[in-house]
Amino acid sequence: MSLRALRQAWNEFFFAPQSPLPIALFRLLYGMVVAVNFLLLRPDWLNWYGTHAWVTLPTMTTVEPGMRLNLFTVIPQDDAWIDALFWLFLASAVLLAIGLWTRVSSVIVFLALASIQQRNLFMTNGGDTFLRVAGFFLMFAPAGAALSVDRLRRIRAGKEGREIEPRSPWAQRMIQFELTLMYFMSFWWKSLGLAWVNGTALYYVSHLTEMQRFPLPKWIQIPILLKLATWFALALEFSLGVLVWFKELRYHLLLLGLVFHLCLEYWLNIPLFQWGVLTAYVLFVDPADLQRVLNWIGRTSRSLLTRKPAYRA
Repeated sequence: MSLRALRQAWNEFFFAPQSPLPIALFRLLYGMVVAVNFLLLRPDWLNWYGTHAWVTLPTMTTVEPGMRLNLFTVIPQDDAWIDALFWLFLASAVLLAIGLWTRVSSVIVFLALASIQQRNLFMTNGGDTFLRVAGFFLMFAPAGAALSVDRLRRIRAGKEGREIEPRSPWAQRMIQFELTLMYFMSFWWKSLGLAWVNGTALYYVSHLTEMQRFPLPKWIQIPILLKLATWFALALEFSLGVLVWFKELRYHLLLLGLVFHLCLEYWLNIPLFQWGVLTAYVLFVDPADLQRVLNWIGRTSRSLLTRKPAYRA
């Protein structure tokens, strides 16, 4: 391949306009996950982030010195202000989900996620990191170009037609890369561990009862099945990190990944990790296929709403 062809393929991949439906649907699902995340934090909000929290702000700045993107450091150190910050964060997540003032809402959501993670690093996991990084690129994406209140307002004002205009997908591509990099690095580090290579890793995980949401069925806990499941997890993470870029394999791998994460959601109590990852799956769906699914949902909904009840004489 010549350098000219390589540059053309690069520009085509990152900048050739395409339907913004995938990034818009991602925005909707992402906003919902972030809103639920804040609601789960609400009962212990001041215990985690208040002036007298389990880890105080001075302690956290000692652990992580230097300049940090953290709104908790710029507001008055008063629980009422910190409580108000929660409601601002929650409202911005809801506005992002419905697509109202999308750009501003996405900026506040990113600042919110960066702030709560910098305020208390001891309660974060890989899923939280993914949400934060995805939120950064979402700020630059045409996330309100479809499935949003902003678009409805533009249509009513005559500023936009009924047809969804294609947009540059570079921000969507970066979130895709972030997801696949997460899978590949997970595969890479696991492959360096003896327990994953010899197939015993899930045996030990299955005995971490304090992390279990629901117990595994007895028949799955047979050693040979746990070994096969361990190797399957490794192979799937490699595939979702590398092979998912091949169109012929993409939907099959996404389906396997969906089942994989739903099984983990049933088994392990890691709040919202699975759902945060699964939101990005829609970014790999072809816009035409996504449009067909949305059209089918629309037709089905209208049919159910207009169906007349049958009366017997």
